[in-house]
Order: sequence, then C-alpha cells, then structure tokens
Amino acid sequence: MRIAIIGLGYVALGDALGLARRHQVVLTGPVPDRVEAINAGDFPLGDPTLAAYLARHQLDIRATLDTAQALEGAELVLISAPLAFSADGEDFCTKELESRIEFAFQRCPGVPIVLRSAVPIGFTAQMRARLGASALLYAPEFLRESHALQDTCAPKFLIVGDRGALGAKVAAVLQSAALRGGAEIKLMGASEAEAVKHFSQAYLAARVAFFNELDSYALSFGLNARQVIDGVCLDPRIGTYANNPCFGMGGQRVPRSTQHLNKVFGQVPSQVLPTVTGSNTSRISLLVSKVMERAPRTIGIYNPKGVSGARDPLTLISEGLKAKGAEVREFTGDASADPEALAGFKAACDLVLAQRITPDLHDISAKVFSRDLFA
Repeated sequence: MRIAIIGLGYVALGDALGLARRHQVVLTGPVPDRVEAINAGDFPLGDPTLAAYLARHQLDIRATLDTAQALEGAELVLISAPLAFSADGEDFCTKELESRIEFAFQRCPGVPIVLRSAVPIGFTAQMRARLGASALLYAPEFLRESHALQDTCAPKFLIVGDRGALGAKVAAVLQSAALRGGAEIKLMGASEAEAVKHFSQAYLAARVAFFNELDSYALSFGLNARQVIDGVCLDPRIGTYANNPCFGMGGQRVPRSTQHLNKVFGQVPSQVLPTVTGSNTSRISLLVSKVMERAPRTIGIYNPKGVSGARDPLTLISEGLKAKGAEVREFTGDASADPEALAGFKAACDLVLAQRITPDLHDISAKVFSRDLFA
C-alpha cells in the first residue's frame, strides 16, 4: 500500500518508520532540512531503539517538500501535524489543519484520510459533514516523544474513530506497523475517540500535578520526597508509572488537552480539571522562591532540547527569577556538538536548573537544582 504522511514530527516519523517495513511511505512537510535528512537515511527521532531498527529492517520510505507529489497515488493519508493554539491560549487553531484536509480530500477523493494528532472534540464529524468526506477518520496516537518508534512497533492498544469496515481497515494498517500482534483494538465514534485522547492527556496532567504537589510539600517541610513517593506507589491501584516530579507540566499535549476540556465543559459541573492549571502555576511560584532562597549570583537554565513557549515551565521559571532581579543564563542545543559552550555555561553559573538530570551535568552535581528524583 502507498501511504502519504503529512507531517515531519515524531508522530509522523514513528508511524512512517513502522509502516515502511510493509508499505511504501512518503512523508511531506515544509522543513527542507528534515526532508533532506530523511532522504539521506538520517531520521531526526530521539528513540534509543532507532539504530538497531534501521540495521535490522529494509524500509521503503522517502520525504518531499511537495505535498501534491506525496499524495499522488496514495491509498491512505495520515495527517500527523500538531495543531497550534490560539493567541490567547484558550483553545486549538484548526485553520491550517482544515486546509491540509481539504487539499488531501481534493487530491485523493475517496481515499481514507486519518487524523493522528489531537483535535477539538467534534472536529472530525464537522469536517466530514462540511466536505462530504465519509472516509475522514480520527485515530489518536499515544506515542511518547522519546520512544515514538518503540511505541509504534509495540502498541498495547489502537483506537480508531469509525465503527464500520473502514475503521477496521485503518486499524489493520496501523497494526501492521507493529513487530508483533496483541494490541487491543477499539473501534468507536469519531467524537468518542477525540474525547479519549483529551481525557487521557488530562488524566496524565492531573497525575503529574499530584506528584508535583507531593514533592512541593516534601520540599517545604523537609521530607524525603523520594521515600514518600516510593511508599505511595507500593499501592497497586496507584502504580509506579509517571511519578517522577518535575518543574511543571511541559510540552504541548498534556496541558493543552486540559485547557481544551475546561473550555468545552461549558455548563457541565467540573471541579478537578480547572485546578490542574492552577496547580502548575503554584508549583512554578514555589520553585522560584526555593531557588531564590539560595541567593545565587548567576542562575543557569539547562534546556538541551531547546523547549520554549509562553507556558513551558522553564520559560515560566526563568521569567519568575528575572522578575525577582536574578541574572539568568540559558543553555540550549546539543551539548555534545558544542562542548566548549556547555563548559562556559557551567563555569558562569552558581546554580543550574534542569528538568531532568543528564550525564552532561554529573560533573557539577553539587550546583544542580532539579526535582528529578529518579535520575
């Protein structure tokens, strides 16, 4: 089967690498460097299983900047481009996605078009009605950013927002990316599948907020947070997953799903979800205070992935520290590619803040501030 994938991010790459063992896959997106890298066999995907996977499997995969060319002859289209958020940060902007869907629909009439990234609840049904596109489906992904290939090749479950034969066909294609069977497949309505995606992310957000608040309490009252978390997680109803504190919810998907649900709940009574964002704000405020108590002259923000954005916890902490008069420096980029810059950054800072502790920081562990308790 010839499959076109619109998108060049980790979701698109995870799908493409998994499917390309059995299908002809063409990726497309407006990022020349990524297209060139993919065509050279250099996949920008930080998955620890990637090298062994590429050595073991023959893949039929290429990339192009020309979306029309990618769609030519496609028998299935996956759209894996994440949505932007509105300027006020209240909800998703769908205009660009709508344009991509319309273009794919015009170029590939009758071909199944599958949306993979988060969309507003009800969006797929609205687009189906507007375009008369009965072959437009929603199949949410649940890939971890640093393990996208691993999760694609060993999915525990697959959800497709269509309960008919088309949904079963799409599920079978997605299942073909797995190295072995066994994934539980759930076919459901499109809006139900969209809701599953957002409520799953919102649950994870609430769990992150819970363990961050536990850590904030321990930090404030001199308790060993690791010991408390280890004890709490002995209860099998709670489990040991997603329990490592951090500076705050980051990335895009988890906090955005929570915000989207807060908006669409409308008049429906809701107490838990609205508190999650507030919990994140309180966490940032506490950490800024704890850092300032140490009276450092120069504070470093270690941000090797270059994550940024108005709601990113590192950005919020940096702004909070600057508002209190602190001198703040930031290190972004690949530490291994520029060791001199990293060494200069370490030497210039009295205290270095890091979401997660990496080997690059082991030589200055005495001046690293992190809530990464399981490093």
